[in-house]
Amino acid sequence: MSTKVTAEGVTERPTELASSHGAILEAQASSVLSHSTAINSTPISNIKIASINLFNFIEPPLAYYDFENIYSHAQWQKKCQWLSEFLAHRQPDIIGFQEVFSPEPLKRIASEQGLVHFAVIDEPTLVSDYIYRSPVVALASRYPIIEVSSVEPDSRLVAAMGLSSEFAFSRKVLRATVEMPYIGKCDYYVVHFKSKRAGLALESKPLGQDEVIGSVSCIKLHAETQLLTEQALGRWASTMQRGAEAALLFNGILVRRQTSKYPVIVMGDFNDSLSMGALDALTIQGDSIHSGDIKAAGLGHLSDAVLASVFAQYQLQDAYELFVEANLRDNLHSNTAYYKEHRPATHYYGPKGSVLDYILLSSEFDASHGRSLALVVDYLTCDRHLVRPEYERDAYSTDHAPVVVSLALRR
Repeated sequence: MSTKVTAEGVTERPTELASSHGAILEAQASSVLSHSTAINSTPISNIKIASINLFNFIEPPLAYYDFENIYSHAQWQKKCQWLSEFLAHRQPDIIGFQEVFSPEPLKRIASEQGLVHFAVIDEPTLVSDYIYRSPVVALASRYPIIEVSSVEPDSRLVAAMGLSSEFAFSRKVLRATVEMPYIGKCDYYVVHFKSKRAGLALESKPLGQDEVIGSVSCIKLHAETQLLTEQALGRWASTMQRGAEAALLFNGILVRRQTSKYPVIVMGDFNDSLSMGALDALTIQGDSIHSGDIKAAGLGHLSDAVLASVFAQYQLQDAYELFVEANLRDNLHSNTAYYKEHRPATHYYGPKGSVLDYILLSSEFDASHGRSLALVVDYLTCDRHLVRPEYERDAYSTDHAPVVVSLALRR
């Protein structure tokens, strides 16, 4: 399977169908397990789902974080034009946005491109006068949005995890239920998890004010040792916050899924790699759970096949990995590990690229699942403005690569 870059600089890959596990509930297990995977079903049409971090989308004369951060009229027009052209070219049917300070102009741009349904649940924080911080997330759709809410952490679980009673998501998570063609109601979650930025400042002590607490001497730190301490502790604090957000969000998704049975799509800027431990909760798999824990939960009597099918209905999978596995399904000479290892970055810090932006899908979008409703047939990392930027066109675009997933529906 070859990889190519189009004239637009978008990483593209061949298309086919997808992979993963099993069935649904124990009561349905025998029928589901014997059900054909329907992998040769005729596709009906495609739905495109996208996610994009807009990088300080704020309309002048408002400023982001500091009074100097105000776009000129010309700069703002270029930023809006870049977004409008992206939407016109890629034509997503549903798109999640992050770093939104000005939802009204965003809503207008989306509507002009046929995304006439719009949802936002929070507001950025006014610092003073015209300066704002804490941008929010939003979602635009061609299809009706029938319910919108935020996802709040369960206070019981917050306490059980040893977190402060004041714990909250660093940015509110948006859940929007969209009425999709053929699929029906589907729950979309738009997230922007805590960044890796340290954000911790220790109070400096004047010279000569060393003190002893217990057996530890608290001396005044030199500038470099204080900075390193702040960075080490701050980054770990951010990791803990991000991990807690992922785990508590997954709980919210499980509770909702158990009652609604709606398919689930999670998208956004995760600010970390899914392969790192902090985000493990979002893609936890049944086969990683210890047998003793399974027995303690009262599920020990289930066969491995039935147990796998029960867990599969709650499992979320990376759309990119579903796509890679699907494309290499019948190609014995291809190496799935290579394509996973060489996944295009969605963000760069200097020369180092990272994948921070994801779209996760529930079992309804896994081709190997007995009752899947759609297949991942394409995955784009739209990185032209990052890897081959043109100043006139891209100077006020975004520092993230949007990701776009195409789903082929089937009856």
